[in-house]
Amino acid sequence: MTQYDKLIQKILEEKDITYQEAEKVLVGLGYVARSPKGGSSHITFTKSQNQIITLVKTQKPLKKYLIRLIKEAILNDKQY
Repeated sequence: MTQYDKLIQKILEEKDITYQEAEKVLVGLGYVARSPKGGSSHITFTKSQNQIITLVKTQKPLKKYLIRLIKEAILNDKQY
């Protein structure tokens, strides 16, 4: 099992993750990161008009509702 697969499993079990781990998974799923101008710590990941996830870069660990959103994105992906 690769580190990426272990990270996916960690999210599916809804364990605590960091912003960097979430970013790795979302980019791997095809999401595009966009940060607003002005030095904000909020990063928006988009895949389509309906698939938008906003994460706070400075949160450690991420809040549970954000982990659930990422879990939904994984489950909605055709690969899993």
